[in-house]
Amino acid sequence: MPDTRLRVRASHALLCCLLLPLAVVGGEIQSYTDENGAQFSLPDLTDRQHSLSDYNGKVVLVNFWASWCPPCIYEMPVLVRLQQRLADRPFEILALNVGEKKYRVQKFVNLIKFDLPVLLDTSRDTFNQWGVKTLPTSFLIGADGRIRYMVRGDPGWNDENTLALLEKLLSETTRDPAGLPAGTDTNNDKEAEK
Repeated sequence: MPDTRLRVRASHALLCCLLLPLAVVGGEIQSYTDENGAQFSLPDLTDRQHSLSDYNGKVVLVNFWASWCPPCIYEMPVLVRLQQRLADRPFEILALNVGEKKYRVQKFVNLIKFDLPVLLDTSRDTFNQWGVKTLPTSFLIGADGRIRYMVRGDPGWNDENTLALLEKLLSETTRDPAGLPAGTDTNNDKEAEK
């Protein structure tokens, strides 16, 4: 029996060493050029499909994570607090679990009482299409549906500079595509010119 336990522990240690390069502790938010347009359609834990287009008009933080990733787990309560802080704003966090089976993700989410929308990228298709290499990786998507920023690791979501960047993106949700405040009627101005 002791030999079996020793082998199991050694296997877990080896697995952690192999997976560690995929996990990132801290990160810097980087500008991102979205050439293809960000999209996905993934189920949540209740099998309801979510598409990124469902969130048009909102700033969306898409976070790729896995339950075996310590930096991901560390970041989760910070993300929950960020969502709570911006609860009355047009802001949403979508937590995309990468490569794990639904029952495992459900058990983990229940264990840590994680109450953000969790989407399942079981096949890793979205992970691969978005070019994600490490976990956690997050993307900030503007109200126009384009990816604006990417970060590998936790940039400090409650950091003053990060919050200022989020405020900048959120301020764009109150403007129309011409850069005018929302609700500005440019048709009346054109009629007056005639």
